[in-house]
Amino acid sequence: MFNRVDFFQSEETSLAVPGTSVSVLVDGSLCPYLEVVEIVRDDWPEFSWARLVYNPAGYSQDELFSAESIEAEVGMGKSVRIEQVYNGLAPGVSAFSFAIFVGQIEGIETRLDSGGELVEIVAKDFSSQLKRITVYGQRVRSSDGSSLFLGGSDTAFSEDGKANAAIEPIEHNGKSYTAFAAEPSKGKLWSYAEVIEYLLCEYLSEGRLQLPSVERLKALTDDQTARDLDVTGLDLLEALRRCCERTGLRFKFVPRFVSTGPEPAIVFCKNGTGRVVELNCQQAGERFSISKTNISKLHSRKNFFPVTHRYIGQGDFKVYEATFELVKAWDSADESTDYDIFSSTTNPDFYKVKDVYRKWALDEGGDYSGLPYSQGDAFDFSKIFESSSFVQRRRRFWPALTTDKQGKSLSYFLEVSFDNGLHWWQYLYAFNNLLDECGVWLSSDLLDIDTWVAALKGVLKFRITASVVSDERLSCVVADGPMNSVVPVVDHIITLPRQFKYRKVSNRSVFANSSEESLGTPNEIDDTAALYEFLRKRAGSVSEIIETVDVQTPCLAFDYRVGDAVTCSPESRDLLSCRGDNRSVSRITRVQMDFRNQCTNLKIMRQRKVEV
Repeated sequence: MFNRVDFFQSEETSLAVPGTSVSVLVDGSLCPYLEVVEIVRDDWPEFSWARLVYNPAGYSQDELFSAESIEAEVGMGKSVRIEQVYNGLAPGVSAFSFAIFVGQIEGIETRLDSGGELVEIVAKDFSSQLKRITVYGQRVRSSDGSSLFLGGSDTAFSEDGKANAAIEPIEHNGKSYTAFAAEPSKGKLWSYAEVIEYLLCEYLSEGRLQLPSVERLKALTDDQTARDLDVTGLDLLEALRRCCERTGLRFKFVPRFVSTGPEPAIVFCKNGTGRVVELNCQQAGERFSISKTNISKLHSRKNFFPVTHRYIGQGDFKVYEATFELVKAWDSADESTDYDIFSSTTNPDFYKVKDVYRKWALDEGGDYSGLPYSQGDAFDFSKIFESSSFVQRRRRFWPALTTDKQGKSLSYFLEVSFDNGLHWWQYLYAFNNLLDECGVWLSSDLLDIDTWVAALKGVLKFRITASVVSDERLSCVVADGPMNSVVPVVDHIITLPRQFKYRKVSNRSVFANSSEESLGTPNEIDDTAALYEFLRKRAGSVSEIIETVDVQTPCLAFDYRVGDAVTCSPESRDLLSCRGDNRSVSRITRVQMDFRNQCTNLKIMRQRKVEV
């Protein structure tokens, strides 16, 4: 007799994971007859959406809806909230839930065939509503603090690099935000944070979407200054994307987990930032374990690598102010001491001698170097342009960068000397700025006596302080990989003349570093640093795609987000090259939760790490 009991248990060779439970609420009411087919989390331009079907299983004939009457229950525009249900902790027995999707119904598709009736419903997140809002006009702040909407104005922030944002914020519809200035000369330049805040506050009513604070936006955008951003006629979603493109940000719409305030929220984050999640696959030959493996299928496509992408940013052509001494631009053989010959009112053949004593040119194209003018070599811009990279050709003068106390340009500041350049006085008579070459033409009907006498003596001289456009653009280069090596280089030319500018008062200007009280701050600008930062962020956001991977998980998972970086544990197989390539990073770009097959499909892109 043995005092022993033997227990026998069958060996488990298959793994069973229970199906995930979710609930669907339409306008706050539970709708058990709606079955979730899939939820997709994507990036621009689709963002997130869900597909549901009408499932009458478990309902009596009297409780069923017909295909034509289902829209009355789940009509267009009604809010949809999909929640995951879970049990509370012991000793409680209640069930809890949290939102995994919040949106509204955007489409209903009905099919009738021999197999029966099928009603499919598509719900999209808040991005679909922003696509239907058109940006136009300006909200202008008045001097008394009130605001007025001008629908006929362009929604252009810091147009052509000029300030047009109000110094003080406005209060409108319960929100405080920066608006346009009624008098741009008394305004300031917009920051991208203020632009984003303006777009969201101006075109969205209170309580529809949870918005970030302007302080948080300034931190994310590094408080960058916006220049020449025109979003007139764009939908609100595209206008926000334009801002994010320039600042290296991305945005998405997520459900909030609090009971007060709007359900959806818009979240901004920097490109290349996000959580880190693990995707593991246990070693071959081991017994399958759900704790060691969350990859059931994988399909990978690798591209040619390595390739260096060089981004060549080009702004506007550089502009320099200088003081230019002008030369005679007429044939000396036409000169005369007869005063009346050189006036259109006293000489019917004035057109034959119209340039004598009147036309003064820079001779930048060398037109007056030879006979009959003999004015020497063509003008050399190298000391003004700070470079010898320019073409000898005709140009034209533009207004000076130096300003008066009111901030207005001195325009074309023409000076005359009656003693061969020993002393200079501002020329106060009429003259025309030539448009086909750098020069002026004295347009008074009769030349003033001082000018006439000095011309006869041969001691008349003119000089002008104005601006000239060079042949070089403001430029900057950023590369995301090695240069001057065996690695192939692909160039990307990005030309943004209205956004990035360079204007400088050269040391050849009589107003350079002037301390005269009658002068204001010169209209100088150097966007070199801003252009470099723009290229750096562009290179970081569109770096080379090394590999595209499609992954399927063995069970439905809700916790993956677009932008998540992917890694793996030391015990896992390195299928995504997380450990084998430290020069790249893998990120999730699309998440599809398949409720019918009870799995989650992920699209992952492995890209080069950009450190510039």
